[in-house]
Amino acid sequence: MNNHRIRGFATLHNAGLLLSTFVWFWMIHYFWEASGRELINLPWNYALVAAVGLFLASFGTFKEYGSFLLKRGWSRLVSSVMKANFQVALIAFFVFAAYFATKDKSTSRLFLGSFIGSCWPVLVLVNYYLPILFLRAIHSPSEFRKSVIIGDGQALDALSKWIERHAAQGFSFAGVFSTSRCFPEKLSLPQLGHYSLLDEFLQQNEVHQVVVVPDEHIDSWISLVADHSNRHGCRVLIYNALAGHFDTRLVFVEESGRQFFTLQNEPLESPFNQMIKRVFDITLSIPALFFMLPPAMILVGVMQLIQSAGPLFFRQERVGLAGRKFVIWKFRSMAHDPTEARDEATQASRDDARIFPFGRFLRRFSIDEIPQFINVLKGEMSLVGPRPYLAQHDYLFQRDYKAYRVRQFVKPGLTGPSQCRGLRGEFTDPELVRRRIDLAFDYVGSGSIWKDMEIVLRTVVQVLFPPRSAY
Repeated sequence: MNNHRIRGFATLHNAGLLLSTFVWFWMIHYFWEASGRELINLPWNYALVAAVGLFLASFGTFKEYGSFLLKRGWSRLVSSVMKANFQVALIAFFVFAAYFATKDKSTSRLFLGSFIGSCWPVLVLVNYYLPILFLRAIHSPSEFRKSVIIGDGQALDALSKWIERHAAQGFSFAGVFSTSRCFPEKLSLPQLGHYSLLDEFLQQNEVHQVVVVPDEHIDSWISLVADHSNRHGCRVLIYNALAGHFDTRLVFVEESGRQFFTLQNEPLESPFNQMIKRVFDITLSIPALFFMLPPAMILVGVMQLIQSAGPLFFRQERVGLAGRKFVIWKFRSMAHDPTEARDEATQASRDDARIFPFGRFLRRFSIDEIPQFINVLKGEMSLVGPRPYLAQHDYLFQRDYKAYRVRQFVKPGLTGPSQCRGLRGEFTDPELVRRRIDLAFDYVGSGSIWKDMEIVLRTVVQVLFPPRSAY
């Protein structure tokens, strides 16, 4: 499906969310007024502020709209709920920020709370059902687009499953042209003959696009196919045959006036995105260091004196950006070992005897991580990014998982895409380890300030309600 179509549907989806939220606000306002209860002051202000919050949320929730559009059933419902959670959180933030900023005493906070709370089921439903409407529009007879496919018979047979799925996304194949004497055997599509007959076929039939599957002799026929297609107003899609050799999606880039494919999209390579991310890090780190770290130091220091005397902080070497090592700061949660004979690479396990009682509390609610705001302020870490591992673990993962070091294209984070989903603690299940690494890869390829905000909000929930793996 064309990227412009996806972006168009994403724009329509966002417009539908804005319209639904705006209409819902005035419906709540009407019933609130009709009931004779205390009425909201300056309703237009709050309606517009809620729309701004929802608009900003859309940047973080619809970056990969194409995959969301094709989800079905339970999978789409789960995604709709997750998107609605983030959208309502930003609406609430902006609405109450406006309330406190304007010192509006005449507005009912109960009304604002009722509106925000009732927005959640509305947004879940709109997020869920809009893709259904869009897919019906795609599959309507007027929108069904006829295509022909050109390539070597063996190459086309290898793509038979893809061709069948392609038809379900808004295209119907009129048939196959072969670039050699070998015709496909697995395809049930009509065989239209040699590609030299393409010009005549396009002249006699209404065809929307020509799909080209490259082969080793593509240089001898691609120019002719492109000329015929352009002459008859057909869009040309060239299948990327290299994509099947890699686990990650190939990304188009331009360097020094030449066009290339790369294995990893890197939005955080942009100096502008780096600047925004750094401002976000500093904006949250400085208040944390001033208002969270000092009282935490007093509390932890006292409890350590009572239960396990020793240094307040625990410092350990970790692997960060581009494989460079740095020293990470944490509150000490284990009994102090003055001989330093303990193997630091040994992971903490459930009921680990090395952890003193209050240390378990620190680890469970991530209080031991608070000193890492120092690393964030120094620029060694970011608030959001893949969590840094010990050099020993880094070596093992690099050996066992292909392209593992892609996660080191960005700074490590105080929290990350895995931690905000409850994937933390001891490495016991290889499948969960792989999922952590996959989430880190996804973050490297799609990181943005909106995703960082979403991960921070999810992390707050994880800290308040820690998963079972937090020990």
